[in-house]
Amino acid sequence: MSNFFPLGGRPNPQDYLGSKRFIDQGTSPVLDVVIVGGGPSGLTLAILLIESGLRVRVLEKRHHIGDHSRAIGIHPPALEVLDRAGVGAKILERGVRIRDGVGISRGKLIASLDFRALPGPHRYVLSLPQSETVAILRARLDLLDPEAFIGTTEFAGFTQLPGDAGLSVRAHHHSNAATTCEYELATRYLVGADGTQSSVRTTAGRKFTGEPYPDHYVMGDYPDTTEFGSTAALFLHHQGIIESFPMPGGLRRWVAWISPTEDRALGDLVSLRTGYILDESTRTMLSRFRAARHSVPQLAMGRVILIGDAAHEVSPIGGQGMALGLLDAAALAPILATGGDNRALLKQFSRERLSAVRVASRQAHLNMVLGRPSPERLIDFRDRAFGALTAIPMIRTAVAKKFTMDWTRG
Repeated sequence: MSNFFPLGGRPNPQDYLGSKRFIDQGTSPVLDVVIVGGGPSGLTLAILLIESGLRVRVLEKRHHIGDHSRAIGIHPPALEVLDRAGVGAKILERGVRIRDGVGISRGKLIASLDFRALPGPHRYVLSLPQSETVAILRARLDLLDPEAFIGTTEFAGFTQLPGDAGLSVRAHHHSNAATTCEYELATRYLVGADGTQSSVRTTAGRKFTGEPYPDHYVMGDYPDTTEFGSTAALFLHHQGIIESFPMPGGLRRWVAWISPTEDRALGDLVSLRTGYILDESTRTMLSRFRAARHSVPQLAMGRVILIGDAAHEVSPIGGQGMALGLLDAAALAPILATGGDNRALLKQFSRERLSAVRVASRQAHLNMVLGRPSPERLIDFRDRAFGALTAIPMIRTAVAKKFTMDWTRG
């Protein structure tokens, strides 16, 4: 071990051009937790752990956050987690508060929801592009520990240290296209928060079982030319649903169910099913995706733990994915901060979080079923049923709670 890289800093390839690896020489782990993945779940976990006095590093293979809006909905339970992480006020300042939702069929209002009846401090769903959420969390993490986040660094594997002393995590740091250095971090725990294509999950040999749904969607962000303001709108069309959500900066997100063989532009689908005209030249984002569901059998096995999309994938229809990951982080942080033998707590954590995933998956599946194409002869019955049910205050409140993940409160 002629080359020693102190884990309190960042690798500088220019200082070690003749070497390949930098290894901690101590007999006990220097770090408490290494987190792979710098998305909302990984960053939130890092913040909560550092606030508890733990030494943490976040490895993120990307250098820039990117400007793709991705997920935009943050449900009330997730907002409470972000409050705990010290970013709630900034998140609220940047986002749009959705307090109402409407269902529209054949140009007529058939149902409405009022989120003001929700319990808790956040009686709304917040709309904020995921890229902005990540930027706010990154700034908070840098404030707590400027060395915690290590960008352009790719997870390369791990090995168990002797005597269950912890793990040695290998990583590749890319300072530029021509220079890569390999180094190792000794840590008590490794957390994979690196998304559905998780390298940590693959390296750990965890199964990720599930299947894709038959449902395909196309979504895009456009200047808002509707009269809905901060209200979310669902257009229940017999050819498939159109969802419409407000965004910061005067934008609006449109999501359309689409046949896998259909190649119509999103603007054409919106015009056909809603009557609203979208100017494709003003679009700021476009994405097409297929819904799927997957999960691991356990989130925690030994000293390797998976959270967020690395551990479970639910259909994005309903916007529950980010919230599940943030709730994973909030539940895991106090367990890792306890020290000592926490195996029983980690088993309980895994059971409870997978139970929440199953509930969210069922809700997401229902959301998709309701938005699929339906025979025109059933439209009248469906519309009358929705209208009658949501006219009952108790049912309307129950539906609002279901859509905003109030069930996660237990």
